[in-house]
Amino acid sequence: MFSVSRRPRFNALLGVLVLAYATAASAVPAPVTAPAPAVSGMVGVDFSKLTADEASDLIELFKQGICPCDAKSSLYDCVQARKCDKATELAGFAADRFREGLSEDQVREAVVRKYFDDFKTFTFDLSNTPRKGAEKPKVVIVEFADFECPHCALVSRSLAEVVKAYPKDVAVYYKHFPLPMHTDAEVASRASFAAHKQGKFWPMHDLIFANQAALGGTRLEAFATELGLNLARFKVEMNSVEAAKLVDRDKKEGEDSMLTGTPTLYINGKLYHDEKTAEAIQAHVKKLLATPKGKAVR
Repeated sequence: MFSVSRRPRFNALLGVLVLAYATAASAVPAPVTAPAPAVSGMVGVDFSKLTADEASDLIELFKQGICPCDAKSSLYDCVQARKCDKATELAGFAADRFREGLSEDQVREAVVRKYFDDFKTFTFDLSNTPRKGAEKPKVVIVEFADFECPHCALVSRSLAEVVKAYPKDVAVYYKHFPLPMHTDAEVASRASFAAHKQGKFWPMHDLIFANQAALGGTRLEAFATELGLNLARFKVEMNSVEAAKLVDRDKKEGEDSMLTGTPTLYINGKLYHDEKTAEAIQAHVKKLLATPKGKAVR
């Protein structure tokens, strides 16, 4: 497991996929122009004008994907059983993209986006979760981050700019997702929890990210002193069962939400899979604010 920032863009998207398909083979097969035989189709899905390879790729993708109506069934099984209109719609969408001339990888990415944008909404326990921004936000951004992840430090600054641009409309909630290869990330999360107990989460958050290359030893305690915290209380709460449980809660929520790396953002319950610059996030927020409630943002 590693930071999403080190992956190519498409592989990063695959990392959070509910569709667990394999990456494309490096060898490119010779094109097949014959239409797919009828037996290779799916119930209620138009496979006309698909090549045999395209039909095979689509079916394999849907056999590996999880049905949005039944987590115990594959997309393929739901389509064949006619028990999920969403799965059938997704299959028709994929077939249409092949007919438009998109490559296998492009079809996969399009399917991923439609799946998350149209069919998957995530909910999180925001109790005792640090928040910055609007008290009654129209746009809620839930950020999962690791204090030793360099890209998380960059995105934290982007999110601060977004909140500054939309102080009455946007709130950012911070969730802990320390990665196992970052040896000081979890203790840094617990230190930020202890600071939160004394009303100083965000100043501690900023100090940790500004010094993330050197968090070992007594540095976290030094940060607490710099922030004017009660040091004895800070050390007790940093090492408390409550701190460990909160970090574990956040990690489990991230795992249950198909997160595999950091930083990952969910905006109004939807996985955000575009660029994480301040400009891109602000553009997305602007679309959300301009879109009537209940309609999907494209």
